[in-house]
Amino acid sequence: MDVAKYVDYLVDWLERERRDFYKMDGYVLGVSGGVDSAVVAHLLAKTGAPVTTLMLPSSVSSDADEDYARSVLDHAGLSGDVVSIAPMYEAVMASVAPLLGDEEKRVNVLRGNLQARLRMITLYTVAQSRRAVVVGTDNAAEWYTGYFTKYGDGAADVVPMTHLRKEQVYELARYLGVPEGVINKPPSAGLWQGQTDEGEMGVTYQDLDAFLRGESVSEAAEERIAFWHDRSYHKREMPRTPLSPDEY
Repeated sequence: MDVAKYVDYLVDWLERERRDFYKMDGYVLGVSGGVDSAVVAHLLAKTGAPVTTLMLPSSVSSDADEDYARSVLDHAGLSGDVVSIAPMYEAVMASVAPLLGDEEKRVNVLRGNLQARLRMITLYTVAQSRRAVVVGTDNAAEWYTGYFTKYGDGAADVVPMTHLRKEQVYELARYLGVPEGVINKPPSAGLWQGQTDEGEMGVTYQDLDAFLRGESVSEAAEERIAFWHDRSYHKREMPRTPLSPDEY
């Protein structure tokens, strides 16, 4: 991959999507302090269009993540605002608590998914008020495995990195000058304390990238990748619709 040329292509693609397809004035991005959102922030900064960035911490977010996010914005020449989703989260959980099942593992995951969806609700509300497109940060490994929340971080108007393996995201990060601390931190969605992408998926990004390159991986890794890909097929589809009355 010619990183410089691909960066130029992505910046041009983002602008064409914003200007020609959506006919909007700018972009809205959630910045987590991770490498994926850091790369997208730097790409958006290169467009020259207005960029609104939000840091959206919850009660389980760490101060370190906010520090990483601020370092990304400082380096990219962007400003950002902090909007805590904690009050929204507590209100929703209090309202639906009597309706939830008692399987702790499932409840733990839905708590994380709710946080992701509240973040996206916030981003879209701000974007609508500013005539802006919401930019997603999913990469090829996340897209293939469905490692994103449906209608949460998987919801966006444009998603510039779905064809980039994680290793290629790191290539862009280094080219764009993303702070080393952000590049070196373990990837995490930050949905609960101690959560990491690789720990939750049970497979490393190194194995995922090798698989996406068409190379052989261990049987255990291949099984985990197939597990995540097969169970998440619905996330990569538009909502299902029936035939019309004239067709059935």
